[in-house]
Amino acid sequence: MVLAALLFSVAVAVGLLFLAMRRQAARTAPAGSRYAVALGDHSMEVAVGPVSSEVPYSTYSRVRRRGAFVLLRFRTSAHSLVLPAELFPADDFDRLVAAAADPAAAPAAQALPGGTAAGFEHAYVTDAGFVGRLARSVTARLFLRGPMVVMLGLLAGIGIVLLLVSLLGLLLAATGNVPLAEATPVLGGAAFVLGFAAVLVLLSYALIRLQLRRAIPVGSIYEMGFGADALRMRGPVNSSEMPYSTYRRARRRGQFVEIAGRRGVARVTLPAQLFPGTGLERLNALLQKG
Repeated sequence: MVLAALLFSVAVAVGLLFLAMRRQAARTAPAGSRYAVALGDHSMEVAVGPVSSEVPYSTYSRVRRRGAFVLLRFRTSAHSLVLPAELFPADDFDRLVAAAADPAAAPAAQALPGGTAAGFEHAYVTDAGFVGRLARSVTARLFLRGPMVVMLGLLAGIGIVLLLVSLLGLLLAATGNVPLAEATPVLGGAAFVLGFAAVLVLLSYALIRLQLRRAIPVGSIYEMGFGADALRMRGPVNSSEMPYSTYRRARRRGQFVEIAGRRGVARVTLPAQLFPGTGLERLNALLQKG
């Protein structure tokens, strides 16, 4: 019984994780999404739908073709950007591979020099605790929404049931009604399930924090500006033009502002310091008009 419960909980966790990833992929790139790339001298402009980003080649450490896709692996993590292979004809693909493999390529710029540039209104310089705060926010968003909530709830429920059964078994064992050996495996099963859930959350936080620390070192600069039709954002990894019409609303979440995208547009998280005073209200007004 205990072994079956353990195997069931692991299978459910893996299944729900797969469903969560599939759902996220469907939301990020639904059918009909438009992809475009433009290779520059030092960076590549990537557009997914109406949102475009300018990313330095040094952001990537390796480029590979896998079937119908091209995988660009980030220097700061084991993750990859996946793009349709049709975007890279032979010459462009070879150029991209050479740019990413250049041994002289440095990691993406740690900070943007010169303070707030033309076209940007507010800037924020990251401190030593920024990555930890951002990692906690990302981890909470990962596990407190969608299928991951169901997965954690199911694991916690199974663990609590096993714990109650084991406690009852220990009580009966103390009174001599059942052998202690029959209650111990159930207690071990409860500890495994609850420990698995806790380790899953803590390990996810640790990995996210490690990746963010590599990508956003202390002293990185974020800059933000309100354009006529789009929110301009420039940070330590890329620069983006985010049309107001592609986002629904912006909310303050602790020390961050989360901007929820419409269907097919990923959520954006920015430091709340970029929106001082009535900046958040101004952004929401522009999103409503867009």
